[in-house]
Order: sequence, then structure tokens, then C-alpha cells
Amino acid sequence: MTRDVVISQVPDLLWVPAYTKPRCEKVVRDYCQRHDIPAYLPLIRRAERYQRRTVETYLPMFRSYVFVQVGAGTVPLLLQSHRVVHCLEVTPTQEETLVRELQDIRRLERLQTEAELVVLPELQPGQPIVVRNGPLKGMTGIVTRRRNRTRVTVNVELLGQAVSAELDIGEIAIDTD
Repeated sequence: MTRDVVISQVPDLLWVPAYTKPRCEKVVRDYCQRHDIPAYLPLIRRAERYQRRTVETYLPMFRSYVFVQVGAGTVPLLLQSHRVVHCLEVTPTQEETLVRELQDIRRLERLQTEAELVVLPELQPGQPIVVRNGPLKGMTGIVTRRRNRTRVTVNVELLGQAVSAELDIGEIAIDTD
């Protein structure tokens, strides 16, 4: 089990997001623990049914990111792990906001025992998306408007025609291609 890291501002140290290679977040967190580098990896619980049993897993809330507290000489040590690609630069003012947000994320993470958490993309009109679930799975489209917090209207092109469909945010992903 991983120990609970204190997320707070410390003189001469900065909390920064470390961008990792794909699917290496837990390895980086463990590496940081072995080298006494404070690191926080927010996890989200996933429960899936396979045949007659439920399997519970914990996945990183933010793919390819681990939050680490770095000082002089820490970044080269992180890069020696061969799993960290780079650390994003953060100013002391940005760090203050980041620390508050990480503390809030930790509170949400602890609430997972009582309610399910879902991390959803922030969608804007004109943004390209890919449908991940449902009857339109695999199709691409463009967000035309956002109805409320959980529903969006998307234009999907079929046979040279644009078809407008209302989808749940959980069914779509931001198109990065």
C-alpha cells in the first residue's frame, strides 16, 4: 500500500505535473517512493463485471501524469527512471493553485467509497470528438452545443450528410487526430 503524501507548499520545493510514458504512472509513483520524492497519483475506481464476479481496479485519473514535489536536482533523478518524459514548469503562483486543486482532488478521490467518480472532458462547440460507446461507437463528429452538464449535441457525418445526435458526455472522447 502506498503512503499518504502531504500536499502542501514547502519552501524551495514546487509541486509539478510529471508527464510519463503511457501506462507508467504507477511505476513512476513507486519510483518516487523508493527515492523519497513526494508524489501524488490520483486514482479512480473502476468496477467491471466479468461473468459472475465484479473486478475492481484503480486507474490514473489523469492519463500520463503524476504530481511530484521537486527541488534542485530532483528532475534529473526523475528522468533517470526512464519513465518520466518531462516535468511541466510551474511558477510559485501556479503552484499555489495546483496545490489547492490537488487537495480538492484528494477529497473527491476519498469519496469514491460513497459515490462513483467520472472524469469527463471539457467540451466546447466546434470541438471534434469520437464516440466511444453506444450505437454510434467509432464515429467521429463535432460538438454543436452543450445542453447541460451531461448532454451534448453532436453533428456526425454519414454518407455525406450531417446527422445531429444528442449524446451523453460519457459516450464520447475528444478527437486528438
